[in-house]
Amino acid sequence: MPSFFPDGARRLELDDAAYPSRLRDLRTPPRELWVRGTLVIAEPPAVAIVGTRRSTPYGERVARAIATACVRAGVCVVSGLARGIDGVAHQAALDAGGRTVAVLGTGIDQVYPRQHRALQDRIARDGLVMSEFGPGETGHAGAFPQRNRLIAALADITVVVEAPESSGALNTARYASELGRRLAVVPHNIDSANGRGGNALLKTHEAEPILSPDDVLALLSLEATPTTGLALDGEAALCWHALMNGAHNGAAIAHETGLPLRQVSSVLALLEIDGLVRFDAAGQVHPAVGLG
Repeated sequence: MPSFFPDGARRLELDDAAYPSRLRDLRTPPRELWVRGTLVIAEPPAVAIVGTRRSTPYGERVARAIATACVRAGVCVVSGLARGIDGVAHQAALDAGGRTVAVLGTGIDQVYPRQHRALQDRIARDGLVMSEFGPGETGHAGAFPQRNRLIAALADITVVVEAPESSGALNTARYASELGRRLAVVPHNIDSANGRGGNALLKTHEAEPILSPDDVLALLSLEATPTTGLALDGEAALCWHALMNGAHNGAAIAHETGLPLRQVSSVLALLEIDGLVRFDAAGQVHPAVGLG
């Protein structure tokens, strides 16, 4: 039976009916699992979006677009709540009103990194936070690679967005392959260290290339859910007006509209998915051809 602890944390044992069934596919599933939030959030379909903590604006924009497209199609976004790509993926999923699961490498009551305290609390409230480490455990050198097997097990597909050769995201990718799960990679510039690990997976044909968010949905046999027509309401209309006035990056649009940069980034991700804007190689945003 589940055991309940402060802050809404619960302990599940391997034989509990509520224990996430996909984790039983692991060779060594956690004998105990600690959770905060709603367990049904972790139900399939699910996509793991992982990558480096030292993400670039390009990687963050791609992670945001993939997460947004996934949750709009009813797909859960799974990641590790780390800085960089992980945090962006979780935040985008929440901002789009979708499902997200954060798998911790620390005890269920710990916050790491500290700047993600608000994000972790929001996921516990609106999604699911999970750990195989109990209250009070602060993590250790092998804890984060260990938790990566849970991320891979929960997902139908693991998508590596940005990964240097030493990235922990490659550890998650290996677990996905061992489990027989699909593995996909967003191609990266060949002269960028941030992409060498992911590009290597593509070179050896271990992963599917992701050239647009729709490619992730296609691997799940799902179609994108367009919302064109809603796109120019509210905050999107403000961002569009700023774009028409010559603001061609997120910071400039945020300055002109008075909206937080994070919210502007989410709106631009939606507009890009709907085909209303495009980004150039320098990361500048423009109206799509034939619009504006």
